[in-house]
Parts: sequence; structure tokens; C-alpha cells
Amino acid sequence: MPVTSNSFAKTIKVSSDKSNINLYPHQMDAITNLNKKINSQEHFSGILVLPTGGGKTLTAVRWILKNIIDKGQKVLWVAHRHELLNQAVGTVVKNAYADVLGDRKSIQYRIISGIHDRPVNIKPEDDLLIASKDSINHGMNYLLNQWVKQNRNNIFLVIDEAHHAAAKTYRKTIEVLKKENPKSFKMLGLTATPFRTSEAENKILKEVFEDDIVYGIDLKALIARKILADPIFEELSTKLDVSKDLTEKDIKAIQAFDSIPEGVASNIAMSKERNNFIVNHYSENREKYGQLLVFALNIEHAIALKGLFEKRNIPSEFVVSSLKDPLGNTVSSKENEEKIRKFREEKINVLINVNILTEGIDLPNAQTVFLTRPTISTILMTQMIGRVLRGEKANGTEKHILSVLLMTGKKRLHG
Repeated sequence: MPVTSNSFAKTIKVSSDKSNINLYPHQMDAITNLNKKINSQEHFSGILVLPTGGGKTLTAVRWILKNIIDKGQKVLWVAHRHELLNQAVGTVVKNAYADVLGDRKSIQYRIISGIHDRPVNIKPEDDLLIASKDSINHGMNYLLNQWVKQNRNNIFLVIDEAHHAAAKTYRKTIEVLKKENPKSFKMLGLTATPFRTSEAENKILKEVFEDDIVYGIDLKALIARKILADPIFEELSTKLDVSKDLTEKDIKAIQAFDSIPEGVASNIAMSKERNNFIVNHYSENREKYGQLLVFALNIEHAIALKGLFEKRNIPSEFVVSSLKDPLGNTVSSKENEEKIRKFREEKINVLINVNILTEGIDLPNAQTVFLTRPTISTILMTQMIGRVLRGEKANGTEKHILSVLLMTGKKRLHG
């Protein structure tokens, strides 16, 4: 697709050809529901729920291009990670065709984040702003004065990974946009997991998205349709007992997501016996497991596992969400993107990650997941296994292997 740019502000020329991307029936059903529930209203705030791998970004982009951008309206797309911003942009570029954008010759977008463009450069004519939540909050005055005021009551807001919308940073953006667009405010949230562990967060989400779920389909339905693969669970006991170190408070913290006590986390991450078990098991079953995605506990754990994999001549890399590794070396988003690219191109066999690949990243060649970090969170488990569930109809396989490492003890944890 022809694109002109000044790095992160780009004008896409709409192709006169037809798009070669065909939607699945559930995506077309979702678009039908979006048409019915959003187009006829002046005010709307609801959620599109598709399982990981179900194509929620593609579904949302196709609907937004045809129903919002093509009608001359503006879009602010907010996400919390750089990878999600890049994925959204890539999907827009791939869908800029005449059968989607029938009344437009071109569209202009700008990516706003710490590694992309800055809020100070926002212009009124930008059709699509794809922004990190932090950058847009810090640059709220620029957003308001250089874009919102010139496009008042003509703005559509998208919250990617909408289950995070209970956070104050998201709610601030939503409330400001609501206030500045009193006659017509519409918002769509995208998520695979429209629920939180905390009842208080669930209550906030229901208040934020007043129109609730606009369309949803569950994992089992997409597995039955062979769009997603049927997961095969392998439970592997590491014989590491951490239950004696966990209080009931600790268990609740783990259940709430990632708050594992530092001392316990360190013991698990640096257990030589456990780490050698993980790497040896893959090495002995390499042909069976193929391209492997590992969910590690923390950066120290990722580094230790990478070293062991490489000792066995298994090419591997790790990606992390934090800015520095334990040695004080800066780990940039660009480095992460390069490592993910190498994994997609099968230049490495193993990709180890810490808190970065649970949401929004498409890894179609990943065949197996090792869940090596403790969790009793249904939400986190769903996000992790969703990374490798591409089914036969999506150029994947019928089944995928998910190896869950078990700790021993009375309080058994997956991981």
C-alpha cells in the first residue's frame, strides 16, 4: 500500500483495488451488531469481545474505516503498549482499499508514544491518532487544543485491551473526551477478557462501558469452527515446593495477577533444578514442540533460561516490558520488536517473555507454550494460552500443546 510519511505521521493512499482479506463469519456477525447498535445512536460506549486469536483488531479496524473514517469522522485509538500501537497501524494499512474506504482517496494517521511522535505535533487534519495511554495523558493539552476542539462532536474513541479501562489514566482520557464532545460521544472497547478479578474493577468497567457487550463469542465456539486450535494441556511436576513460603495474603496477591512476593519469586526464578528441568524437557522433545513461547516469572528468570537454552545450542531470545535488565542495560521496544520478528521468521526457536506477550501480539508460528510462571488467575491463564491457538482455518494446526509446570505443596500453583 503506497504510504508517504515523516516517520510516524503518515498519509496512506487508498488503493483502487479490493481488499484481499476475508473476514470469518463471527467477524461479519460482529460488524452487523456494531452497525445496529452504534450507527443509530449519538452516544455509545460498549465492548467488542473476541477471544485471543479471534481477530478483534481486524474486525474493529474494518468497521471503523468503513463507518467512521470513510464518513469524515476522526478516531483516537488508545492502547497501553507500543506493540499494540504498531499492530493497529499495520492493520489499518492492510485494509486501506476502495471496498472498505469508498469515499476516501487517502487517510492520515499519527502514532503518539514515547518511541513514536509527540503530542505537540498533533494536527487537526489527522484522521486517526493511535496513542499510548501515558503519552496522550501527558499531552492532553495538545490533544485538546490542536485536535479535539477543531473536531468536536466528530470523534470516535477506541480503547484497546479495554479491561484496563478501570485504571485512572484511561478514565481521565474518557471523561475529558466525553466532556469535550457533549452532542455526540461514541466509544468502543476491545478485549478478549471482559472481566477482572476485583469486583470493584468490574463495577467500574460496567460504569465506563454503559452499553455493555456489543458482540461476543467464546473460545469454545471458535475452536469448534476450527478458527482456533484445541489446546492440549501437559502437566509437568517440577517438584519445587513453594507453598510453605506463601501466606493467604500472598495467594490473593497472585490471584490478582502478578504480585508474587519478591523472595518467593526469586527462589522460583533462580532454582537451578527447576530451570534445567524446563530446558531439558524442551531439548528432549524439540521436534514435538517446535517453535516455543515461554512465559517467565521475571527478568532474572528469563536471562537464566536463555543461558540454559543456548548451552544446548537452542537459539533463543527474551523480551521484557521493563526498561532495564538486572545489569542496568536499557532494553528498548525496538529491540523487543526485532526479537519478535526473528521468532516469527523462525531464526530463533524459543522466545522467552516477561509481562509483554499476554496481550495483542500475533505469533502465528508459535506451536507450544511453556507456562513457567506461577498463576491461579483465570484471566492471565487465558491470555497466555491464547498466544498459540491459531486453528486450521487460520493457517494453523488442529491442536496446540500447552505445558503447565506444577509446584508441589498444599497450595498448588500452575507455573
